[in-house]
Amino acid sequence: MPTETSRPPAPPPLPVPPPAAAPQPAALELTPSAIGPSGDVTAAGLGCDPQAPVSLSIGDKPVGSTVAGPDGAFHAPLALASMDVGRYEVTAKCGRTLAASLDVVLVSRVSSATSTLTVILFFLLLGGWFYGHRLVSHIPARRQP
Repeated sequence: MPTETSRPPAPPPLPVPPPAAAPQPAALELTPSAIGPSGDVTAAGLGCDPQAPVSLSIGDKPVGSTVAGPDGAFHAPLALASMDVGRYEVTAKCGRTLAASLDVVLVSRVSSATSTLTVILFFLLLGGWFYGHRLVSHIPARRQP
């Protein structure tokens, strides 16, 4: 009869490490993204370190600050003084740097009532001129005795 050799028991399986957490998406959004020279803007972002201080700036000029929530999201108004027309980059520093573009545009509006009144007045004057010219051209010239 063959003898059985004893084998040592198999080691227990190694624990499987949990999957690495996916990096939190990062974004900065400005509402609205285009304003007039003295408009109000609100910045909202996500992807910051939890409870991190958030510093908002345009170039080297600070325009706002807040603290990110436990989920890394934040929401803050921007303190914008009168700005020249153009495109600016707003940055948020909060453990990482987020950026978004802000357009400052020149806003002008012509009231529809004003433009309609102008067109009507133009055609009334033009019609009056033609009518008056026609009346004058049909008057017989007076003859001198």
